Amino acid sequence: MTFLDVRGIRRGAAGHTFAGVMSAPRLNVLIVSAQFPFPPRPRPSERADGAAAWPGDLRVETVELAAPSRAAKRAAQAASLASPRPYACRSVRSHEMQRRIDALCAARRVDVVQLETSLLCTFSFPPGIPVVVDEHNVEYEVFARMHEGERSRPRRAFNRVEHARFRRFEQHCWRRAAGCAVTSEREARIVHSVAPRAPVEVVPNGVDLDAFRPSRTPTEPCSVVFNGILDYRPNLDAANHLVDEIWPRVQRHSPGARLTIVGRGHPGDIRRLRRPGVAVTGEVPDVRPYLERAAVVAVPVRMGGGTRLKVLEGLAIGKPMVSTTLGCEGVRVRDGEHLLVADGADAFAAAIARVFAHAGLGHALGSAGRGLVEREYSWDLAADRLDDLLARVGARRRRAPAGVLVPRAEAEGVAP
Repeated sequence: MTFLDVRGIRRGAAGHTFAGVMSAPRLNVLIVSAQFPFPPRPRPSERADGAAAWPGDLRVETVELAAPSRAAKRAAQAASLASPRPYACRSVRSHEMQRRIDALCAARRVDVVQLETSLLCTFSFPPGIPVVVDEHNVEYEVFARMHEGERSRPRRAFNRVEHARFRRFEQHCWRRAAGCAVTSEREARIVHSVAPRAPVEVVPNGVDLDAFRPSRTPTEPCSVVFNGILDYRPNLDAANHLVDEIWPRVQRHSPGARLTIVGRGHPGDIRRLRRPGVAVTGEVPDVRPYLERAAVVAVPVRMGGGTRLKVLEGLAIGKPMVSTTLGCEGVRVRDGEHLLVADGADAFAAAIARVFAHAGLGHALGSAGRGLVEREYSWDLAADRLDDLLARVGARRRRAPAGVLVPRAEAEGVAP
């Protein structure tokens, strides 16, 4: 668990979550996150990356939580079914974290608190400090989609319960927050429908356009790359779908085709994905060399929410991409112009084969995709929009009479 005190903030390019906090000078922003902000795995577009290069006065404090084993996690999920509070919130709750937040707020002025997802809304803050929720997804949608897409009956049952609990919890948080940041217009409409009085700003995910750019690395013919953290259930489901259902169809079209799956995951999951014609790298220091060599970037995602960094990375590097409708949700792409959209194993495999067979199509898609992210998905643009939201929320607090709380920012923060 991490929280940051950003002081004397100045405008500059950085990631959306930690270093993406851009606001007027003299606005102090406390950012609370469940992710460590300095990237032990260099990947310049990750939401938490760039914090160490923050151009203002940055203080980082961490609270370490031991990751449970799979067995312990399953036991905790089962035990949580008797509680009205979502398991996802319980899993990131820490008494030590709360003590550290209290101490930091007592030691220095905090103008705005920024919570990195509604999962953290169980933490509390002093009266009068406005709380902004930076939603990476509409979290309850993720649980609904996992319930719909899972084959395992226990997982389906758990996700059905978690969806119902988290929907109540998340919507309550939106109503009480001083503002919300979301990744797409679609999500902004969802939040507005529940909390019409809360300021909502679309702060799109972004990509480092200098780090992710077209290269002169030769493309390997008939090669496909999928990248994603495989200990995140939607990514593991996508990898299994790609390997089990899509790839055999691709190989019938192109017997020599090669698939590479890039990303850290449980050793057992990685082992089960490997087979002839399929390489699984596990964790790598840099995903870019794999993307640069790929003939096609695949995004066969069937569950999850928000907008996906893997889509922006692939587009930025100028690669032809095949994605499901859900995989590119929230990104302003057009099928046939920036990428190919295909749902179902047959259609997805046929789209990959189409790119293999038509080099001109791949070049046109890659060029258009790069142009799109240059226009609409730089971190500078995301930072400007988040800057505006934080400045508005901070100004509301400064105009409030002494002793009067800013609406929806109460002694317990936004916890129910």
